[in-house]
Amino acid sequence: MEKLFIKQFAEALERSEEICMSDEFRSYEEWDSLAVLSILASIDEEYSVNINSAQLEKMKTVGDFYQFILDKG
Repeated sequence: MEKLFIKQFAEALERSEEICMSDEFRSYEEWDSLAVLSILASIDEEYSVNINSAQLEKMKTVGDFYQFILDKG
């Protein structure tokens, strides 16, 4: 499931470079307001998990998204 999540995260960002769970996603060149919406929509669609702005602010790494999904699933 982890590899699938990383693949979906990369697709939502339209990022061709490798993504690792320990990456700080805000440092990605592709990270902007449209990327945020795309990631949140993808997570909602694929995992039926909603992330609000307060929860998003606490996240630092790609792995934080993944762990949040696991915790809510």
